[in-house]
Amino acid sequence: MKAVRIHEFGGPEVLRYEDVPDPQPRKDQVLVRVKACSLNHLDVWVRKGLPGVKLPHILGSDIAGEVVETGEYVTGFSIGQR
Repeated sequence: MKAVRIHEFGGPEVLRYEDVPDPQPRKDQVLVRVKACSLNHLDVWVRKGLPGVKLPHILGSDIAGEVVETGEYVTGFSIGQR
């Protein structure tokens, strides 16, 4: 998949558009195929060095998409749900 990641903190110049491995959901997670994503203030704070963020880090805290896989403990979500 494609992702905007940072490998260091800094200004907009640290943003990288990269290929990354497809994620695998844990037993209590859902996997969403992202159709739209935006960067907001949280992503700016992370890029500038928000404490506790581990690098590299994928940005994009606001998404819209479709559930494509669910972990075995997940309830309330179904495959195909938007």
